[in-house]
Amino acid sequence: MTTATTTELDVLGALLAFDFIGFAQKSAALDPAGPRYGRAVGAAFGIAARRRFPKGATAEEIDGYVGEFLGSLEAGAEDFDPAALARLIAEGLNEATAARGGEHPDPERTMQARLVLTLRWVRELGLGPDEQRQLLAEAERLSAA
Repeated sequence: MTTATTTELDVLGALLAFDFIGFAQKSAALDPAGPRYGRAVGAAFGIAARRRFPKGATAEEIDGYVGEFLGSLEAGAEDFDPAALARLIAEGLNEATAARGGEHPDPERTMQARLVLTLRWVRELGLGPDEQRQLLAEAERLSAA
């Protein structure tokens, strides 16, 4: 496991635990120019997406979910492009493409979207601390492969 993987999973773990100070501190150590940037969070995002949509989802279902998600945000919805979110979710549902990191044109915005959606899905699925640790461990295994 690389330091980048550990740092990304620490960032996600802090977010899931609502440890915003830890989240900010750990996020500062991320290197968006790094060759593996986004892979660990991408793996966790994909796992969470496939749990949230266990039977997959049509483009229409994904678009509907994106609209609902953006409509539920009290602030910051303008930070997210609906079409880009829909593409990320579709990629997340495809295990082969879910762990891509810096292959997106804007890796930092991709990371932000994946973090926010993963947090939402963890909450929607009612994953407690043990299941969250399992999610992070599974993401670690996938991103190391």
